[in-house]
Amino acid sequence: MFVSLDMPWLDHPFLVNSFRISSEKQLRALRELGLPRIAYDPARSAVGPRESAGAPPAPPASAPGPDSGTLIEAKRRGATRMVERRELIRSCEKAYGECVDSTRNLIADLLREPAAATALAGAMVGELTSTFLEDAGATVMLVASRKRDDATHQHALNVMILTMILAKGLGLKREVFEAAGMGALLHDIGAKRINPIVLRTKERSRPEESLYRMHGEYGLQIVGKHVSAPVCAIIREHHECVDGSGFPAGRKGPDINPLARMVAIANRYDNLCNPHSLAEALTPAEALSQMYARESAHFDPFMLSTFIKELGIYPPGSFVRLSTGSIAIVVAVTRGNTLKPTVLVYEPGVPRRDALVLSLADSDEVTIDAVLKPRALQREIVDYLNPRMNLAYFAQRAHG
Repeated sequence: MFVSLDMPWLDHPFLVNSFRISSEKQLRALRELGLPRIAYDPARSAVGPRESAGAPPAPPASAPGPDSGTLIEAKRRGATRMVERRELIRSCEKAYGECVDSTRNLIADLLREPAAATALAGAMVGELTSTFLEDAGATVMLVASRKRDDATHQHALNVMILTMILAKGLGLKREVFEAAGMGALLHDIGAKRINPIVLRTKERSRPEESLYRMHGEYGLQIVGKHVSAPVCAIIREHHECVDGSGFPAGRKGPDINPLARMVAIANRYDNLCNPHSLAEALTPAEALSQMYARESAHFDPFMLSTFIKELGIYPPGSFVRLSTGSIAIVVAVTRGNTLKPTVLVYEPGVPRRDALVLSLADSDEVTIDAVLKPRALQREIVDYLNPRMNLAYFAQRAHG
């Protein structure tokens, strides 16, 4: 039976206010609350309530028993951690927005003063590299972003973060890590010399496709004199495929710079999740599945498997149904325990600013039952859980 409790979240021992009863332990805890009635949702319940004649007598409406009291006290201690997680999300979103603004200004400056702008880009990359490499508690979070007019700058930033996630999984040293991040940030800078209509067109004419395939060369013309050889290789080769089907030179396997192979994976993932047309957007799980099952010949196999491992079984941005019956969205992966990510839970009676942010690693009872497609959910649930137009990740230090 799926029930909803009309009482403050901290006054009962359950993880969420609405959930499916699945054990005698839950039934005992419900009875100890002494509530005169409990609402249930017939549409989400396998069975209905018993007739009153057959129901066990309810205990007097008194304070919860020792077991429930202990659980409630532990829950109140956990509420402090939840507030910290909520603040971490807000902090990440603020920092991401600031980085998008910086990226927009940086790209504009690259076209005017490439030497000075590449130095600023290096500083941005260096700071994020330190976050990934120096803070063991650093968390990669899902962040909300609604500025579609910033799609170009968000793409540059997203590909950089995704490349750094892969770089950390590969155990790269700082110098190589920074080169990968720098190349990822600048990989499409040459596209600024191409008409945006050509960039957005899916079915290009032969001349348009030839022009599009020049954006790597244009990028080298803009920044090639001001960045390292590995960064130049990324700009030139990030559309090459290990099976030789890419461009501009049709290089194969080891002939492609390894950092360019990394950026190719991050670039494809972001393009699948954040296409020009939102109607064509894939969920994180769908994007990884397509890359692994249908496009794996294009990518370095070890790098692709590492990328999938780092994003987890439930990548941030995945809509899921919990074992309680609640709907949630994954906001962060738990390192070392990818089956137990951090999730933001849909609770219609709770304002989104106060939404429940739960680390499933803290609970032995709550698990993920299924991955859901957002288009199959009610609009209000999607808007509550993920009020954004782009899928984006950002890394934040554990303490500020």
